[in-house]
Order: sequence, then C-alpha cells, then structure tokens
Amino acid sequence: MTRVLFDEVAAAVRGVPHMTRSQGQVLYEFIRETRPRRILELGFASGVSSCYLAAALDELGTDGHVLTIDRKNARDRSPTIDELLGKCGLTHRVTPIFADTSYTWELQRLLERDPVPAFDFVFIDGAHTWDVDGFAFLLADQMLRPGGWVLFDDLDWTLDSSPTLKNMTWVRQLPAEQRSTPQVRKVYELLVRQNPAYGAFRDENGWGWARKN
Repeated sequence: MTRVLFDEVAAAVRGVPHMTRSQGQVLYEFIRETRPRRILELGFASGVSSCYLAAALDELGTDGHVLTIDRKNARDRSPTIDELLGKCGLTHRVTPIFADTSYTWELQRLLERDPVPAFDFVFIDGAHTWDVDGFAFLLADQMLRPGGWVLFDDLDWTLDSSPTLKNMTWVRQLPAEQRSTPQVRKVYELLVRQNPAYGAFRDENGWGWARKN
C-alpha cells in the first residue's frame, strides 16, 4: 500500500479550516518522532488534523489508529471528515464518533467499556471551555498511558474573539469574565501544569504540551 505523505495531505486539505499547513507539519513530525500507537482526538470539525495524524501513522507503517470525537453536527460541515479521509486515502486509520451532546459522554462510555489506559497521545481541540475541556482532560487522563502526551490547541482563544460564537444568545448571556477569559489556558495552567503526574511542559504558538510521567 502506498504511504500517504505530508505534502499529499497538505494539498488535499488546502483551504479547509481549522489547521494551517505549518501546524499540521508540527503535529505530523511529532507523531513520527514519538511513534504513538493509539491517538485520542477531541474535536475534529472537518477532519484536517485527523488527516495529518493519520498520515503520520501511515508513514510509520505500524498499526497506529486515531479515535476522534466531535458532535453530530460535524456531519453538516463541508467537507465532512469522512469525505476528507476518503480523499486522502486514510479512512482505515481513523474512527470518527459523532456524539449526540459532548465528547465527555463518549469518554464516559470508553472508560466504562475499558478502564485500562489505552492511548499514547491525546489532542484536545474541541469545546474550548473550562466546563467541557476541564472535565474532558480529567477523563482523558484516566485513559492516557504513562509516558504519553497531551496537547491543547487554542490556549488563548476566547468566546469574545470568535466571529461565529460571540453574538450567539447563549454566549451573550454569560458573565463578561467567562466571555473574555482564555478558558483552555485555565485548564492547562490549573489542571495540567499543577498536576505532579505531568511534566515536560511546552507553551508554544498557542499550543500547550505536557507529558505524563
């Protein structure tokens, strides 16, 4: 089987949000260097990041696989993750789950099915709120193997800075502090960096990395 390389994926996903080519390359090279077998991704949108993760696994030639979760309205995106994975020839590397509500409920199902840590890398890039992603990290931590890595995207993103969310009724009804606070950074600083089970912290270009001891 022909391996899907970075340039091929970058060309296939060009113009699709929400990950740049340079971000994709950082993710791709990280996977090639650390060689995880099982990856958990929370938030996939159209699946650009999923394609980069899957392509890196494909180049390694192992049995590596990505389990990725988003809400069921991701089916309304154009392209969908299924279409993008098919275009890249990477459907066999990724299992998408379309959740009825939040991915935290799907994580509960995973834990109930098998409480033994199974993932080597967790990429959190979904709700971007303290309520959801704080809890999501605590759940994902239960499933992350020692030596595995967790990565948070959009450390400094805020609801007030989002063109698509800031004018929504539910956002306008929130206290000003919650709208203007970078909530993913709160999760990273308070739940991850202060956790003695984690180290090797890196805060670079809006991404927060940590390695489980």
